[in-house]
Parts: sequence; C-alpha cells; structure tokens
Amino acid sequence: MNIYEIGSVRTNNFAVDMGEKIGGLWQQVMAEIGGTAPIYGVYHEYESDYSGDYTLSLAVEVSEQGKKLILDEGNYQIFPVELTPEEPSRNNVAETWQKIWGLEQAGDMKRRYAKDYEKYEKDGTVAIYISIE
Repeated sequence: MNIYEIGSVRTNNFAVDMGEKIGGLWQQVMAEIGGTAPIYGVYHEYESDYSGDYTLSLAVEVSEQGKKLILDEGNYQIFPVELTPEEPSRNNVAETWQKIWGLEQAGDMKRRYAKDYEKYEKDGTVAIYISIE
C-alpha cells in the first residue's frame, strides 16, 4: 500500500508534551487536507519498545506532495477501536493502545516494532494495526 506523509513528529508516550505535539500535528494536517479519508497514523523509527521515542507520521493514500511511506508487508494484529456510544465522535484510541501494551507486557503478543499504524476511516471507525512476529 502506498501512502504519503503529510507531517510528522518525534515523541515518547511518557513525555509531558506528547499530547500537545500529537494534537498540534493533527491540527496542522487537518488544516491542510480537510476531510480526506482514510488518514493513517504511522508509528515508525522506534528507539526501543513502547516506552522509547518514536516518530508519528500522518499520511493519506493520494497526495501530490509528501514523502512516500511504505507500510511493511508481514503479519499485523488488528485492533478495532470501540466507539463510545455516549460520545460517538470520541474514539477510544488511547484505551486501545493501553490494551495493546498490556498484552505485550503479559507476553501475549510479540511486537516487531517495525511500522504500526492507525487507520481512520471517513465513517469514524478506527483500527490499529500492530506488526507482530
């Protein structure tokens, strides 16, 4: 699959300014591409595991600009993100990541730490794709 990076940020899940960095990236990208869908949040250039630094790139399938990203072929475990019925616009992405980290800590999932991604569809559904061995 060919996707094109619109913007990226380097951060860490435990950094004080992580939310600010990622939120700012989303604002920048949405101002540039509007309602284009799907949008990919690609996690790559991992320093180590989920506790280390990584790069988050927001990308789309069609673009006249931006660096081309290649998503790795291989095995992915897919985690659909449950929508909150009371707040249909709120996707529980952070809670799903907590579940993923818990599976990893328990030894129930062996991650490759190559390229993982979130896929945001126009209808509001979200799925997280984790590269596994």
